[in-house]
Amino acid sequence: MIAATVCQWYWTGEGGEDADMPDSPYSTSVCRSFKWGMWYHCGSIAFGSFLIALVTFIRIVFEYIVYQYEKVGNKENPVYKCLKCYIRYALYMLDKYVKFITKAAFI
Repeated sequence: MIAATVCQWYWTGEGGEDADMPDSPYSTSVCRSFKWGMWYHCGSIAFGSFLIALVTFIRIVFEYIVYQYEKVGNKENPVYKCLKCYIRYALYMLDKYVKFITKAAFI
């Protein structure tokens, strides 16, 4: 909304030095920007939220599997420890990557 409002303000010539400042704020630009955001970008916002939820769900399922295995299995196996740390790190980095991309897309 902020980017769309600033672009409307700039490209209509209201940001020039010789422009007269109106008495009211730019409520029409803000409303138009909000409408554009809701109409054209609502799906992008929902998709980004879905990706974050999906990666978080995968991480939770993995931690549950690790918890169940450690409750009944051999925790001291070095291959298990290495694999657990590697998968935990990969899921952490995937989570950070998706959140970074989604944040950049929301802006």
